[in-house]
Amino acid sequence: MLVIGYMTFALKIIADSYQKFNITNTSVSACKNPPHIRCFQKHYLTKEQNSKCSNASLTLGTIGHDIVEKAIVENLTIEECIQDKKIQDKIDSYISFDKKDQMKFEFGIKNLEAIGNNHLENLKELPKQKWKTEAEHIKWIEPINVPFRMFIDLTGETHVNDIKNKFPSVKYSPLKTKQLKTNENRIGDWVCSHPKIDQRAFTTDLMQIALYSHTTGLKPSLSYASATDRILFTEDNCDELKPENLKLWLKELIAYEIAWEKKLIAANGSLEELMWLCVPDFSDIRKKSFWYQGVPKEYVERYLNFYV
Repeated sequence: MLVIGYMTFALKIIADSYQKFNITNTSVSACKNPPHIRCFQKHYLTKEQNSKCSNASLTLGTIGHDIVEKAIVENLTIEECIQDKKIQDKIDSYISFDKKDQMKFEFGIKNLEAIGNNHLENLKELPKQKWKTEAEHIKWIEPINVPFRMFIDLTGETHVNDIKNKFPSVKYSPLKTKQLKTNENRIGDWVCSHPKIDQRAFTTDLMQIALYSHTTGLKPSLSYASATDRILFTEDNCDELKPENLKLWLKELIAYEIAWEKKLIAANGSLEELMWLCVPDFSDIRKKSFWYQGVPKEYVERYLNFYV
């Protein structure tokens, strides 16, 4: 059996229900996903197939994180980080799956600097401190029978922080008459609009930062930024991040994982049984909702054929 050490004086054993599916840890992102998406991404698709599933939003999110983290740790400007060869290689290597996805990516790259600078302004509102990026943690939390594995965006001396990028939405809007003025929100026949940052943190983000705070013992903070708006949430301006409320978000996160383990127990190591316990929303697939954007057509068709 697979055994993972917990501190220096105890051992924890991953439950058979997880071991039968070769699961060695869980994560916040897995818990937050609907069960059918978790099943599709983590079990139905192979790792190699899953690596081929991407879209502009996911890729931009990764690049945006890399830029802000690099700027903080290496004391560089956002512009300098964008010009870094590794970042440019990631930008140049992205292949869009349709025209709308292509334009979303182009507008996102165009607004990377403004979004990154807004994150840096947010972080200035916290006490000045040294930051570590992508610190890895393994955490067992009762009564879950598998550990959480996490990579925390920013770990400081007083706070942990998670970076939330808000990229512009795009739409096809060809001009009817020739425009003489430059419009920064237009590329050819496509225009973008910048989201207004919500004045409340999203519940799934609260669950995530609650786990990070619980694991590190540091105060929680969430940085949201678009190209035109920003907000930093801390316990000082967000009641949901106060210690007594963090306990609630953590309990809700745990509830998702408990429910998932019950599905694993019922499936008893059978992928077929697990898939029937996690039937997808077929209308989501037909509409090509966010979860299926960038998934190769043959993967989706084969997935649908399993059920219908």
